[in-house]
Amino acid sequence: MTEKLYYLDSYISEFRARVLECNRLENAYEVILDRTAFFPEEGGQTSDNGFIGDARVLHVREENGVVIHTVQSAPTENEVLCKIDFYERLEKMQCHSAEHILCGIIHRLYGYENVGFHLNAEEVVFDVSGILCQEQLDKVEAMANEAVFANLKVETSFPSDEELKGIEYRSKAEIRENVRLVKIGDVDICACCAPHVRMTGEIGLIKILDYMKHRGGTRIRMVAGARALRDYNLKYANIKRISAILSAPQHQTADILEKYVSDAEALRGELKRCRISLAENLGKEFMPEGENAVVLLKGFGMDELRAFSNCARHRVSGILTAISEKDVGFQYIISSDSTDLSALSQRINRDLNGRGGGKKNMISGSFLAEYSAVEDYFINKKYL
Repeated sequence: MTEKLYYLDSYISEFRARVLECNRLENAYEVILDRTAFFPEEGGQTSDNGFIGDARVLHVREENGVVIHTVQSAPTENEVLCKIDFYERLEKMQCHSAEHILCGIIHRLYGYENVGFHLNAEEVVFDVSGILCQEQLDKVEAMANEAVFANLKVETSFPSDEELKGIEYRSKAEIRENVRLVKIGDVDICACCAPHVRMTGEIGLIKILDYMKHRGGTRIRMVAGARALRDYNLKYANIKRISAILSAPQHQTADILEKYVSDAEALRGELKRCRISLAENLGKEFMPEGENAVVLLKGFGMDELRAFSNCARHRVSGILTAISEKDVGFQYIISSDSTDLSALSQRINRDLNGRGGGKKNMISGSFLAEYSAVEDYFINKKYL
């Protein structure tokens, strides 16, 4: 059994330990120490990083009470100085303690259980067993930050089985022995194996980023502490840019942007109507040179191609092919008053590396063939 220093003090950043085993893997080594402050990946939280001697710690896991460290190179001494990436550890402690506070408040207010938890490199994602709305989550977030500002004590303990019978606590899993409780003032008591801050004031700030319905409950994304500050700085930089682009005060950007979007939608609608009118006029004035015609209409979308074809196909005795360029290939509307295009659709798409279909007098889709190949195919009636 490895002596787990992270249970004794979650703020240990350096310690000395004896190397009990070192086993070579394909591209790394597995090291077992007599004692460790490296928290292993467990309960939805990723493991600590750092160094064992000069070897970078890549991953830490626990098997049957033994903590196994995966490192880049083998230790060169029997006794090694180990250093944890403590700033990363602190960020995780801030986030994990914040998650306990949020879940404790949600449980107290609404009776929902925490049924999922993952703490990754950027944020915390956790699931609760019932549906929550924005108004409820705003209330939970406000109460959680009040608990932070109150600078409540965070205590950990390993109560006996007899003592546990008299304690009401939350637990994401059924734990039958060596239950470790994390108590945060009067806000929450939860079974947990991870390191936590000593006082809630060290969390700094708790921010719920987003939420969604998930498997009959609610999935919540949140950050806290240093990660909340990074999130704020990123969003503040974005709002400054938006404010400068709109030449508007930051607190008015949403209203002004909403008006810009509304105006832009109206302009896009008007432009669409003008383009369709242009397509119709071009179709009415179209003068084909032969039985079949191929027309390249640059910048036209499918609606404009269709409007052009509806007006122009009556002027073509054979097949009218109207196309416009895509990022790759062409989009097409093929129309005719004299030829059953639905019967030809499969062959045309096969010959011109295309896809699409439609009705007897009009089919639509896209080609990957070159323009010259499309023109040659229809003008010279190679579909016959």
